Amino acid sequence: MEYAHLGRSGLLVSRIGLGTMNFGDATDKPASFEIMDTAIDNDINFFDSADVYGGPQSPDMEKGYGASEEIIGEWLAKSGRRDEIVLATKVYQPMGLGPNDRRLSAYHIKRACEASLRRLQTDHIDLYQMHHVDRATPFEEIWQAMEQLVQEGKITYVGSSNYAGWDIATAQLTAESRHFLGLVSEQSQYNLTNRAIERELIPALQHFGIGLIPWSPLVMGVLADCPSTSDRHGTRN
Repeated sequence: MEYAHLGRSGLLVSRIGLGTMNFGDATDKPASFEIMDTAIDNDINFFDSADVYGGPQSPDMEKGYGASEEIIGEWLAKSGRRDEIVLATKVYQPMGLGPNDRRLSAYHIKRACEASLRRLQTDHIDLYQMHHVDRATPFEEIWQAMEQLVQEGKITYVGSSNYAGWDIATAQLTAESRHFLGLVSEQSQYNLTNRAIERELIPALQHFGIGLIPWSPLVMGVLADCPSTSDRHGTRN
């Protein structure tokens, strides 16, 4: 397995990461446990989740959201392999019916992090990612909340997801003004059928030294069955 630094940080993560969006939904607990065992046995150390993963991603349902984190937490407790992985999760999506049970207010970030820690059965999250941009909350407030979580030892690094280049610049310049490390990674959709982030986002990430974590690199399996050009001509790579 090849490893790379996550952005400009000193953290090394496997080039292949394990996404757990379907744990608890399309993938039941026994299968999820087997997948995680196989991943770590093959030296994959980056596990990515979100508080809302594992169901319909809607708090209007009686159950479902939070299931992915719960399954990971049970596996961590059973396997004892917490220190062998870089554990990532996310905050933003609705996790309840209240007006403050979503987005990126300092109020919700604090409560969402503590809830994720309980479900994951761990005392810290290695990479805490903002799942979407919250333009109603100033980055000064967001960074104040993240700084507090870092100081408390509940999170180690902060990342973003689904941000535009302008959002990356705004977030990072605000963090730098507070003498805070800020973002170390951005998670965006990136594959051969969707290369839009090459125009502005990737240059912004390169400028600020922020790592890129592509999601859906195979377009939910669509590209997994596509032969390469060389294959069509009778040769193999």
